[in-house]
Amino acid sequence: MKCWSKRSLILGWTAIAMAWGLAGPVQAQSPSDYPNKPVTVIVGFTAGGPTDAVARILAEELSRQFGQTFLVDNKPGAGASVAALLTKRAKPDGYTLMFVSNGALTINPQIEHLAYDPIRDFTPIGLVASYPYFLVTSATSPFYTLDDLLKKGRDPGSSLNFASAGIGVLNHLAGEWFTHEAQINAKHIPYKGDSATISDLVAGRVDFAFLAGAAVFPQVKAGKLRILASASATPGRGGKDVITLGESRFKGFVAEPWNGLVGPADLPPEIVAKLNAAINDIMNRKDVAERLATMDVYPLTGTAEQFTDRIKEQTLRWGEIIKMAGIKAE
Repeated sequence: MKCWSKRSLILGWTAIAMAWGLAGPVQAQSPSDYPNKPVTVIVGFTAGGPTDAVARILAEELSRQFGQTFLVDNKPGAGASVAALLTKRAKPDGYTLMFVSNGALTINPQIEHLAYDPIRDFTPIGLVASYPYFLVTSATSPFYTLDDLLKKGRDPGSSLNFASAGIGVLNHLAGEWFTHEAQINAKHIPYKGDSATISDLVAGRVDFAFLAGAAVFPQVKAGKLRILASASATPGRGGKDVITLGESRFKGFVAEPWNGLVGPADLPPEIVAKLNAAINDIMNRKDVAERLATMDVYPLTGTAEQFTDRIKEQTLRWGEIIKMAGIKAE
């Protein structure tokens, strides 16, 4: 049996350690090499909706820019809470991200107890896009202007109602905020989604609603709905003759859903910076803006820090409306 000297053993272990040291950097995935394999972008809604549509545009452009596939994976359920939990539990390496809407981060956690914290459990990467709501009524209603609606709603004997896509969703909160600011009497009628809302609105069974342009404009063009005002932060949305509520009547009134990209907590800053720069570059391109405009969606970009600030600001804003209206989970 061959006997190993102490010197031979030391040299042998040193060689093994050096071999591991040389192999380590080759096998490790460095943030500077990101992405070097496909990236999954989780969407908490079904395919075909507005959030999914924008997510797919962004994923397509990110794939082109980085030369790696960014794959949209729809995981609907519980107002995007299923997707949020999957993202929260993912490894913070940038290969599992979530295309999120404002509801999942700023509204849902205030209405029901959820197994995630919108600030602590995620890394905001970048804002992507937003789209305004419009105050609409049936084309057969007696309300031809915003003032017509306000006059009727302020009549002590009036019995107006407004529709939304469900309790606690953004157009429900917009309706509650509007009735409070306008000091009108109106009862909330919740529906299961915007499609059912539009059907009853067109038929005149409800008086008004806040809806996205993508749903509204075809109905307006068909002579079935009438736009009374815009709830956008930007004047001129919906046409030059459309009143902007927050500018002309109710200072600061804005009801504008938005989307952004987040990752799990502790995502490396280098990956955040790389993705944020790519998002801003993509969303500020004219060809991308034109694609979004066909859905009445508009680029909304900024730094990761500005995204965090928006989450905090919107949490406070909608929290006040939720408390004022006494909104609770169904």
